[in-house]
Amino acid sequence: MKTLLFLSVLFFAGTTVNLYSLSFNDANYNYVPMNRYSGKKILFVNVASGSAQAYQLAQLQQLYTQHQDSLVVIAFPSNSFGKEPKSNAEIATDYSIAYGTSYPIAVKSPVVNDSANIIFQWLGSKLQNNVVDFKVGTDFQKVLVDRKGVIIGIFDSSIAPLSTTMQDAIRTSN
Repeated sequence: MKTLLFLSVLFFAGTTVNLYSLSFNDANYNYVPMNRYSGKKILFVNVASGSAQAYQLAQLQQLYTQHQDSLVVIAFPSNSFGKEPKSNAEIATDYSIAYGTSYPIAVKSPVVNDSANIIFQWLGSKLQNNVVDFKVGTDFQKVLVDRKGVIIGIFDSSIAPLSTTMQDAIRTSN
């Protein structure tokens, strides 16, 4: 049973990409530079409203509200696993109405393979993030990044946002 992969981070010199040099478009197609979140922990989550874990969208809102001073949750809707049939306009409206989301929601995009959005390419490539190779295997996988933009935890979809495991990882990270 996969639960949590907690990473010890060693920084080696090499050619990496700084997370804060990247950007994405939100569900309303607004440009969002990652440097906007510099100094905060970031929880990246690939989401889909048709997934059995869609209830986690509301829990992500609760987590975001609880840790708003130190944590940003960013949801990346994706149909990579066939569970997000909605358009970006529907996502922007429906997530807010059905789940009360106020955290950033990216434009719908792939999160796997070579067609993955730039953020998930960075999350998945040790050559870019200088920490770990990570392959998204299902909806609602989560990646926690510390205040310096370093990956410190990867969580399986079975780890709920309000779980003790997730809360402890957020509280104990720098």
